[in-house]
Amino acid sequence: MTYSGNISKNILWGIIFVSAFILPNLSWMIRVTITLAVVVITLHQVQLTISEKQLDYKIKFFKFMLYRKILMPEKIKKIKFGRIGWTTKNAVIKVNGGFNIGVAHFYSEQLIADLEEFALANHIEIQKTRDFLLLEKYYTNS
Repeated sequence: MTYSGNISKNILWGIIFVSAFILPNLSWMIRVTITLAVVVITLHQVQLTISEKQLDYKIKFFKFMLYRKILMPEKIKKIKFGRIGWTTKNAVIKVNGGFNIGVAHFYSEQLIADLEEFALANHIEIQKTRDFLLLEKYYTNS
């Protein structure tokens, strides 16, 4: 199953607000660099594909692949499930010798369930925070 996500547009508004006050005081080269960075950050797309034996994480800018990481179960230390805000579930894939992968920007309950299923099927350690357990308990009882 493939999931797609984008960065929150609220971050974009914060960057625009800050840049309106900071950018006029900087040189044109720094302004162009910051503007290009903001465009790449806001227009990129993230994909996570979960198959039986691997996770495939991609960062794309339009159709161009910027970053790709294929994670086999042996490379995954654990998957930590937590909470963001009041009701949003989150998971962080802790990787041996690499960058950890967070899935908060996917906004998908099904992704969280699929990651837990993947971890159980491949004998990967699962860690759930107390807040996450509260969310699970609340949503399964309602």
